Amino acid sequence: MFLNIFSSNDNRCKVMLKGLKVLGIAVLLVFSKQSMAQQYLIDNTKQLYDYLNAGDSAKVSSFFHEDAYVMHVGKDTTFGFNLGEFLGVCPQFKSGLLQEKVHSMIALEVAPLIYTVKVEFEFYYDGKYSHCGIDHYTWIEKEGKMLVQTILSTDNVECGEDVVEFAPSVKDDEKELNRLMNNWHKNIAALELEAVFDFMNEDFIYLGTDPTERWSKAEFRKFCEPFFLEKKQAWDFTPSNRNWGHSPDGKTFWFDESLDTWMEGCRGSGVVQLVDGEWKLSHYNLTVLIENDKIKKFIKLRKK
Repeated sequence: MFLNIFSSNDNRCKVMLKGLKVLGIAVLLVFSKQSMAQQYLIDNTKQLYDYLNAGDSAKVSSFFHEDAYVMHVGKDTTFGFNLGEFLGVCPQFKSGLLQEKVHSMIALEVAPLIYTVKVEFEFYYDGKYSHCGIDHYTWIEKEGKMLVQTILSTDNVECGEDVVEFAPSVKDDEKELNRLMNNWHKNIAALELEAVFDFMNEDFIYLGTDPTERWSKAEFRKFCEPFFLEKKQAWDFTPSNRNWGHSPDGKTFWFDESLDTWMEGCRGSGVVQLVDGEWKLSHYNLTVLIENDKIKKFIKLRKK
């Protein structure tokens, strides 16, 4: 009898443990699914701010339902925008006049297929800190698409304890500019003609190693096209030791960089400017380096 009782209890325990295991797996799957959805919306919201700050209204629009609405509730004023009106503000971000810098972001599921994303932000006007605020995004799934339905924004809040009044980080700009310059050199080596020239400002000037090489953007392109399109061979320079300086408003940066080239060590220097919300290369100067103790031989060689 006692054996039967223990045997019965043992079987019940096994069933209970199996049930708990299945329940645990189900719970983990639910939490994992929620966590993935939350991370997806956080990533998408971050991307939305990137496009907003770049003033790309077409890409910003792709995150919204067509009947989306944006409302601002301030200390003294309340007003709203439909999607078209909201997108009409984007050019002011593209020009660099306006900028929103994300301070923190949290995503929560409030109901099936409905999520909110709370964003604490710092707002800058013409490169100077203006205020901090909170954006509440409502993401709703319709017809298989998770898109923004509403944004409720307010500046009537206290800033977070670690939010200080400072201009956008120069170090962040330098990091982005290093990426752009490295890509420019890589695109030259990869014969990506359009990408190379898209990065240049319209009044771009290139100074080459030959005394005659002072070219406008159009003149430099004319020189490059036979190498890129016909010969299928351009130069492959590897940059290093890049140093940056910048203007007080943070819209103009200048640099010098060491270059490993087929001509041995060279130096490149240039200027990058913020033009309509995009960084553009305005000037590049390529020089061959000659050691001081070899300069006399170099002078004789030039006279030949």
